[in-house]
Amino acid sequence: MPTFPPLTTPFSSLITCNGLKGPRRRECPGRGHGLGHRFRCANPSFGNNSINPSHLIASTLPSSFTSGALPNIKIIEASPIPVEYRLIRHVIPRFLFIQTPAQAAVDSNRLALPFRDFPLADPTAEGKPRFDFVLHIGMAAPRKYYTMETCAHRDGYMARDEAGESLEGDTFWRDEYKAPEILRPGFDADDVWRRWKSELMGVDVRPSNDAGRYLCDFIYYTSLVEYWRRDPDMMAPVMFLHVPGRVEDLDIETGRKVALELIGAMVESAMRKKGGKDAVIHRH
Repeated sequence: MPTFPPLTTPFSSLITCNGLKGPRRRECPGRGHGLGHRFRCANPSFGNNSINPSHLIASTLPSSFTSGALPNIKIIEASPIPVEYRLIRHVIPRFLFIQTPAQAAVDSNRLALPFRDFPLADPTAEGKPRFDFVLHIGMAAPRKYYTMETCAHRDGYMARDEAGESLEGDTFWRDEYKAPEILRPGFDADDVWRRWKSELMGVDVRPSNDAGRYLCDFIYYTSLVEYWRRDPDMMAPVMFLHVPGRVEDLDIETGRKVALELIGAMVESAMRKKGGKDAVIHRH
């Protein structure tokens, strides 16, 4: 029977964002979940957008939080991910999986370093999951709403990345792993969606099955396939959140709440799934 990897206590969640050309600085609101101060956060750009809200939002998340009956959730923010296909394919596996005990201690101190400084991984190496949950955050500038992406795609990455490369004709995942064209996270998407939406009255949040066939979709598939190739029955504890391109203080504060509530919904749903379909979890 498919199952999530064993959970640790407190739960650990990896947060990543993509898009990096060079940092700017700005003040970001830090209210909510008991935090009343303001955070100083970097502001990498993405594509044609000089300000990347996904990084601003990730930068304002607390190091840990809990809500109601949820256990303590530790949040680990990784360095922003450059918009380059091949770098992502070789580094994400080592972000997500511990290949040796010695590597675990070294890598834990490198997650906040520039992505390019993180050691490359053998794309075919094994290892055990490093985190209980993974949330990728990216920007979908044309959208005016927040989306949880419910699937990722193996093929069709024709657009060039910031290194000038595309993956047109690339067959690595198909040939090396025999991976399916579409992968989905291990969560019950409808259950996560209902829990998420119920905590965000007045905020436009939606499920989506189109992560864009660019770096967001690619990062998502890269993460999902790393769980799938180790065990097709392992439920990948990964989700992708797309945020609008707005960057005013209120937008970042709203995005912060949206991200935290999505993490909470992921944890609740996973706990329910491990405890059986009749398990009841109350946050209030």
